Amino acid sequence: MTTPRRTNILGLIQHIATSIKDYWYLFVILLAQNGVPRIILWGGLWLMLFVFLIWPILKWVTLTYAVTPDALIIHSGILVRHHEHIPYARIQTLQRKQWFYLQPFHLEEVQIETASHEEGKPEARLAAVPLTVAQEINRLRQAAPVSDPSTPDVIEDVPVGVPPAHYQISLADLIKFSLTSLIFLPFLLVLLGLYDKLPHSWTNLLVNEASHLAILFLIGSLIIIIGLTWLVAFVGTLLHYYRFTLTRDGDQLHTAKGLLQRNTISAPLDRIQALRFKQNPLRRGLHLQTVQVLLASKAAAKDDDNDLTILPVINERVARDTIHPFVDWLPTQAPNLTELQVSRTWYQIRNAVLIILLPALLIAWLWPTIGWWLFPIWLIIAVAAGRFAARHTGGSRLQHDLLILQTGHLFTLDQTYVPLRNVQSVRLSQSIWMKHTHLAHLTVNVRRGNGNQAIRLRYLPQQNAQAIYDWYRTHS
Repeated sequence: MTTPRRTNILGLIQHIATSIKDYWYLFVILLAQNGVPRIILWGGLWLMLFVFLIWPILKWVTLTYAVTPDALIIHSGILVRHHEHIPYARIQTLQRKQWFYLQPFHLEEVQIETASHEEGKPEARLAAVPLTVAQEINRLRQAAPVSDPSTPDVIEDVPVGVPPAHYQISLADLIKFSLTSLIFLPFLLVLLGLYDKLPHSWTNLLVNEASHLAILFLIGSLIIIIGLTWLVAFVGTLLHYYRFTLTRDGDQLHTAKGLLQRNTISAPLDRIQALRFKQNPLRRGLHLQTVQVLLASKAAAKDDDNDLTILPVINERVARDTIHPFVDWLPTQAPNLTELQVSRTWYQIRNAVLIILLPALLIAWLWPTIGWWLFPIWLIIAVAAGRFAARHTGGSRLQHDLLILQTGHLFTLDQTYVPLRNVQSVRLSQSIWMKHTHLAHLTVNVRRGNGNQAIRLRYLPQQNAQAIYDWYRTHS
């Protein structure tokens, strides 16, 4: 593979898809033009032809790659040529994604990240290459000397042989996971945002027609919209986590999932920064948990909260026993969280009410008919959210090298297990007013992706927070 080669022509499909995703608004602009001169209309059509077809073809033709014994070399660029030389020891993440239309041709997409890659963008992307390309890069990378042992890696590879630990989600659990997902809420917000983008003549007509309808019909229409949004999110979650499997092979964890795109990620156990048990309001009521790991990589950028999900959904009673064969430093018994516990819930309730007060008053002022009816509902939700956050704040030291921290935010419960060696820093903060109440905030920073995950426990007893701070200083 030392001779420069082009990616397979099927990769052109992904180049075209990327152009459509980046410049879709050109379609909207062209369709919105009425009565414009013919020359402008034809100019727009030629512009779209160039952007959505000719430019992707030029990008595909001018991109070549070569897998040499020392580095991956990529040549790209149309007007300005770029020559990238990526030594294997510098590679932090190598991901392999196989779309359904690439499977019959034994092709896949390869993405490579180094420490210098741009945020949210891989250093190199080969849209459609043979499976042997990633295998060869992985082999050469493992043979290359590590340039920075402290830099975490995530290397994607397909495990071979029979792993010592294996889990595959059942159809029933996959349906439970999809049914209890709250990912439909962002979709709903997008739909509400699109309402403001509609022409005013349409929205005025919609409001005038709706004013003649019964209130029950309007409520039913809203329920239908929410139901359709939830259905789209439900199907999307099913496709994304289809045939989810988790295996452990030696010191590697492997996750694989997806129907339309099969995505396999392998994470070395010693590179896991923290392990988190998460419960949204629906799963909490059903005693279900989602288990994730925090990685110092963007390999799980499209997972829930951009963290790698290793168990999508599992009953909380058996969660620790199930995950222990995969992450053996996790204790199997439920921990005692009283060492870091909030004794006064009023402060969290006060903060939640103050956050919601101004928006609620603004809505009541702009739309007084419905705003003042909603005002007490907003206050009740704020009080409940603040009380939930206070009552579910907790933590403790487990053994001598493990810390568990629990937080509650927007009725979602997070329990994070952090090995002492992975704690980047600990901060103890206290305002001048908190000194009189002997309270303090404790913040534990853990590396996550290309940035930082700050786990903050608020309004703790000062003595307990100080004990954790001193413990970290002594053992770090």
